[in-house]
Amino acid sequence: MRVRLAALQFPLLYCFGVLVGLSVYGVDFGSVSGYLYVVPLLLAPVVLPRVEAETLRWLRRHARPLAAIGVALGAVAYRPLHLGFWDEKSLAQSAAVSGLGLISVVVGWLAVTQVANRPGRTPASLAGALAIVAVFFFLSRWYPLIPILGAVLCLAPAVTLRWDPEEAGVARRTERTPFLRALAFYLAAELGQVVWDLGVDSSWGPQLALAFVTAALVAMAWWLAGARVTTNAPGHPWLVAGAGVAALVLAAAVSVATALQPSFVLHPLRQALLGLAFGGLIVTVFARMRVPGPHAAKVQGVWLWFTIGLAVSNVYSLQLEAFPAGRLGFAVPAIVAFLWERGQAARRDRRELAEPT
Repeated sequence: MRVRLAALQFPLLYCFGVLVGLSVYGVDFGSVSGYLYVVPLLLAPVVLPRVEAETLRWLRRHARPLAAIGVALGAVAYRPLHLGFWDEKSLAQSAAVSGLGLISVVVGWLAVTQVANRPGRTPASLAGALAIVAVFFFLSRWYPLIPILGAVLCLAPAVTLRWDPEEAGVARRTERTPFLRALAFYLAAELGQVVWDLGVDSSWGPQLALAFVTAALVAMAWWLAGARVTTNAPGHPWLVAGAGVAALVLAAAVSVATALQPSFVLHPLRQALLGLAFGGLIVTVFARMRVPGPHAAKVQGVWLWFTIGLAVSNVYSLQLEAFPAGRLGFAVPAIVAFLWERGQAARRDRRELAEPT
């Protein structure tokens, strides 16, 4: 579970927490302090996957002290935020929070590669990690910025993990998965709507907690179903094969219902359904990235597009109040990517059948 917590703490806790601070409590992009927040949120996930193998080995060799520094920095950064005090003009606050973010994304990325390079483990710990994430969002009802502390506490177990430097040098052929990235964008955009709608009314915390609890139930169902992923059958059993498609269908149904009845954005049923959809996404991502060989997925891009989805939905939240049907546009990239990948798979199957044995 420690590795899963390290892998999830950046996109689900740090990014959510910082975006709540920036959107609900304010940001000053007229100074350096505002732009510092952007570095760990958007730039670091783009740069990290492109670093050389030797840099990866160095990062893994120093993962424990880096995590320890992150925990200390996070404690300093969170202390003034505990009761919702967010100083949008504070350079010290932005430097501390962004420093935590850089360590958070690095350790999270190293944890992802560790999971990907050790296939075959059961996903039970994934459900536990999602349940812990839900606890921090439940506490957001009273301490709105506590997801940032949650990222710190989920980073702490990384100090005790064994990080093998040689795993960084293992070259794994992976395939691009535009559908999973577009689905992450779509689900993040929908999940964030309740936060942007309620704003300083932090009752959005239990709502998001409900979403992550139902996501944990999906991961538990995957475990109870005895899901195993193999090289030759990366999509089996059906729970893994259909999880991404089911997530898209569920999210689309939620979007249509919210477009027809905008007040549905505050209904707990909406968050529960989105949680089921997010559970389908995360089960698919963790299954695909643990597949040995070229069928594996690149998860860094998925987390990046999850963050972008949160940010974009925040930017357009006011417009969606005036034009509720506009939220259906968030689904278009996922639908297009799904149809494209399905067409690619069909053409690949036809070529394989046409090849002489």
